[in-house]
Amino acid sequence: MKTSGAVFVILFFCFLSIAAQDARPRFEYYKVSRYQGRVHLPKWIQRSSSGEWRDDAGKLVDPPEVNFAGRYYIGVHSCGTGCRYYTMTDLSSGRELKALFPFSTAEPPPKTRDGFEYLAILYYQADSKLIVAQYLIDLGQRSECRERAFVFENGRVKPITKTRRSCSTF
Repeated sequence: MKTSGAVFVILFFCFLSIAAQDARPRFEYYKVSRYQGRVHLPKWIQRSSSGEWRDDAGKLVDPPEVNFAGRYYIGVHSCGTGCRYYTMTDLSSGRELKALFPFSTAEPPPKTRDGFEYLAILYYQADSKLIVAQYLIDLGQRSECRERAFVFENGRVKPITKTRRSCSTF
């Protein structure tokens, strides 16, 4: 009886270990409070006469409001087909941060460690300091999605998971 109990305990902890490896970070685990003061707009953004917001290249962007980590505005900018870059502005001060530069896609396209071109799509929330990057990879006749989670701390984006070969749905 002692042997079967020991086997059960070992199997139980093995199951917990496997489950923990597959656990993905969740936005609610990285909650932050939201800035309520005066908003300082990014220097590169302008509101058109029709009420749309445009960047310094004249491209449409989302309205400047807190959309990340309690006080930041992440702007998603298009620079052509398969080309995008991200800006981050602290709306409490108007200060621009370069923390998202590694996720930008330009010409030539960035490549994975195994040599495939990719486009990075970022997922984030206004009240969380978690960023999930999904890398859309062109493998020729097929595509693949890889995912890695990051936390924004002290002005930097730090990885908290390894890159997975599957993506979550947001």
